[in-house]
Amino acid sequence: MRTVLVPHVVAGALRLGAPESHHLLRVICLPRGGSVRVTDGTGNEAHATLDDVLDGLACLTVGALTTAAPPPPCVVLLGMPKPALLEEAVTLGVECGATALWLVNAARSLPVAPRLDRLERVIDAALKQCRRADRPALSAFSSIDGAIRAAPPGARFLAAPGGASAAEAWSAAAPQRNGDAAYSLAIGPEGGWTPGEIDALLTAHFVTVNLGTAILRAPTAVAAGLSALNATRLR
Repeated sequence: MRTVLVPHVVAGALRLGAPESHHLLRVICLPRGGSVRVTDGTGNEAHATLDDVLDGLACLTVGALTTAAPPPPCVVLLGMPKPALLEEAVTLGVECGATALWLVNAARSLPVAPRLDRLERVIDAALKQCRRADRPALSAFSSIDGAIRAAPPGARFLAAPGGASAAEAWSAAAPQRNGDAAYSLAIGPEGGWTPGEIDALLTAHFVTVNLGTAILRAPTAVAAGLSALNATRLR
């Protein structure tokens, strides 16, 4: 079932805005009577039916609302990669469960400002594709120091060659964890973090975690890191 992102999910009549109406009517070509899933990105969702089209806008009838429990915080501190890889990294972060994506202007990042408006649309598209009900937050930091200061309480991991396995890293970072354990994961840009940035992360109690022997692109590292840490959170 297709997903539509709306500002608020309320049972009853709902008229979509122009962008979502265009997507639903012209891209998906949903017929009258067809069903969709609507979510507001804050955990609320419902099934809805396309009843009519008025002035080019889709008119839905929204069914009973359900609200999912918020997921545990999962923050990715991503040293900004090349622009060609950034959108894919953000997409995979959404698909693999990140609740916040922090773009860090690392010492080895290219001096290119990220297009946050474009990346917000990338997040929306990924949210609908993977049928999440919670929308990750997107932020940008001018240095790793600012991101470290803002990092939430919980386990902290640094993707690094020679680090511990995901299970060992969890045991070191949060030995009394449960399935709701919050964590942050720092992933460097092409060329990696500088020695000074690594020292700052280690001083802030980031535990190194090994993602394998191959050199990974930023999107692959995001997917591999989140998948490994999520899979071993309960062990």
